[in-house]
Amino acid sequence: MNKALSFFTEATPLKLVLISFILSGIAHFIEKPLPSIFLGLRLIGFLLFIYAVIKYFNKK
Repeated sequence: MNKALSFFTEATPLKLVLISFILSGIAHFIEKPLPSIFLGLRLIGFLLFIYAVIKYFNKK
């Protein structure tokens, strides 16, 4: 658990944005067969994107 938390606190905003785009891209391909996983991946991608934007503007 500590490794996961330290990854998100130490990662650059650009890396977090890339991860969120990758998750959203993967979610797009599994939209039809697995709608609940699709919604979960989109939500996680959105939250990562918002976290990266907040982290970027807090550094400046």
